[in-house]
Amino acid sequence: MARSLPFDYAVRNLARRPVRTVLTAAASALVAALLVASSAFVRGLDRTFSGAAREDVAILLSSVAQRDVLRSTVTAGTSSLIEAAVPGIANIGGQPAVSSEIHTGTNLRLGPQSEARAGEPTYPGFVRGVTERAFLVHDAVTIVAGRPARSGEVLVGRLAARQLGVPEAALEPGRVVRFEGAEFTIAGQFAAPGTMLEAELWAPLSELRGLTRRDDSSAVFVRMSKPGDFGDLELFALRRLDLELIVIPSSLYYRELVDYFRPIRTLAWAMAAMIAVAAVFGGSNALNSAVQDRLRELAALRAVGYSSWAIGKSLALEALLIAAAGGVVGLALAKFALHDSAIRIAMSAFRIDADAVSVLVGFAGVLILGLFGTAPAMVRIQRLSIASALKEP
Repeated sequence: MARSLPFDYAVRNLARRPVRTVLTAAASALVAALLVASSAFVRGLDRTFSGAAREDVAILLSSVAQRDVLRSTVTAGTSSLIEAAVPGIANIGGQPAVSSEIHTGTNLRLGPQSEARAGEPTYPGFVRGVTERAFLVHDAVTIVAGRPARSGEVLVGRLAARQLGVPEAALEPGRVVRFEGAEFTIAGQFAAPGTMLEAELWAPLSELRGLTRRDDSSAVFVRMSKPGDFGDLELFALRRLDLELIVIPSSLYYRELVDYFRPIRTLAWAMAAMIAVAAVFGGSNALNSAVQDRLRELAALRAVGYSSWAIGKSLALEALLIAAAGGVVGLALAKFALHDSAIRIAMSAFRIDADAVSVLVGFAGVLILGLFGTAPAMVRIQRLSIASALKEP
């Protein structure tokens, strides 16, 4: 049976060239951290849109809006018509789960008008005009601070401050924000984990309708009592040609949004792949240099009976040890850097978290890349001429 080199032989070799070992481990840490961050970014982006999707909720938009809720205009009384004509709508607490809403982008200013000053900053934000029935449809929303909004008040999502790029304290309950020429007091803060709602401000529908000089809504959200049971709703839209409506299941709508951001996800993975390839080449060069420096030693091992396969396994073990050590450091760095972090994108924001899947991707990825980096050195060992190597100076 072929003999294998002992484990401590690989460990001792790492200590023989500490600078090279540390630099290679640092490269592994960088790759691991980048893989974790890329995976967390992609998973956070997917969760943000897919989390808002529900199999029992449909969105009614105007047929000319091309599925753009910001461009959509739906007659103000449409929600009442739907409640009266469509069976199968979920009824919660005696109220039909139908939410007529206005979605609009606007510029926000912080603080009351009395504190306004020349050149004060404005922040592009997303405001949703809602009624109390919005909570029946968007049941992921939970008020975590303060109370529901009344006239002249708004609710803010817990990521709204991140999206605006302002301190968290600027959007605490009791603070004042201004938009569309009016002042609103922040009544409370809400959470909606895993959805894009957390980056929004919710204002009373009637007030926002007046401020934006609209006599319509952007969309109507309808929650059915049975998942996927949108037949009667679609029939209503087909019959009422005067309303010019289309029905889109929320699962499909948000899936299309995920596809819209696919290039960003691809770019994130492409950047990670480029760094990973560079790390593989760097690791290969380091191992090749190690083989070159130890040619006589490796030839002597071959001469005393160790096979090229045993020596190759020992070198692979060295690479794995370096990659694992660097990977652990990289995972710790990524976990620290991503803790309670969020990414702004357009008029929304989403959380990124180094969850178990992202950690697994980072650690497994750096180990696999470490093994790939040993390939050139393994080939060289297989072709090693013992006589020639022993003559090396």
